[in-house]
Amino acid sequence: MIAPYLLRPVIVLGLLALAVGPASTLVNLRRAEFSAETMVHGVFPGIVVGMAIGGRDAIIPGGAVCAALIAAALTVASRKQRHSEATTAVLLTAFFSLGIVISLRIGDMSGQLESLMFGRLLDITPSRMATSALVLVVAAALLALTWRAQVAVAFDREATRVSGIPVTWIDIAFNAALGAIVVAASTAVGVLLVVGYLVVPGAFGRLLASCPRAMVLLAGACALVGGWAGFGVSLLRAPRPLSPQACVAMGVLVCFAVACAIREIRARRAPTVTAAREKSRETTVNVEGGEAS
Repeated sequence: MIAPYLLRPVIVLGLLALAVGPASTLVNLRRAEFSAETMVHGVFPGIVVGMAIGGRDAIIPGGAVCAALIAAALTVASRKQRHSEATTAVLLTAFFSLGIVISLRIGDMSGQLESLMFGRLLDITPSRMATSALVLVVAAALLALTWRAQVAVAFDREATRVSGIPVTWIDIAFNAALGAIVVAASTAVGVLLVVGYLVVPGAFGRLLASCPRAMVLLAGACALVGGWAGFGVSLLRAPRPLSPQACVAMGVLVCFAVACAIREIRARRAPTVTAAREKSRETTVNVEGGEAS
């Protein structure tokens, strides 16, 4: 029977994959990787303050406050296309710098800064697991309820607005879901590594899928298989200890590398298949022409 301290990370990684499937797909379709990066770095001040005030159990509430501020700022920035990237860059720099300054002002906190950056997957307590699970389920439900509108905004923002869909509220839902995922995952894989979960699975799905729904399934599978496989590798005996968080991130990247290889094989086979079909068509035409004569 699996030990509880090993089962909790498995559950959190599974729920993270559930939320990451649609979230990462929308990040890819919207080309919002920079916004995801900003959200990841922007919650750092709240996480540091929460850690200082209430310990690791206060990380999620503290990060949620900053996530709400970042989500609101990103929503406003998305309405001004000409200055969107500049505003996003300013938000990223300002909030992350503020987090570093606060962490240095508070002090080392017994080396907890590293755990905030890179997480501690094996230190998840039942209470933190329950909180993370609730936040991840809410994020997944929020994206599921607004899915059709989210896809419409991702493909044609102006046409969606003209059709009467409240684009601003859809942006708020999207950014809020991203913030929730970042905050929930920060206790497990850390602030810096969670960006890989928001970007890589969606890119994996984009390489292999032919429609958004297929992208969601493939992105979720990438996050699930890569996360569980990486966590399993971290438990193997090795000359030096392996970081579970780093192994999880590498597992997702390995899945992406496999998708790249599959896409390349498909691209190389496509001309051969096309040529074979053309040759078969020509042969059929010649045979029919001979029979007619």
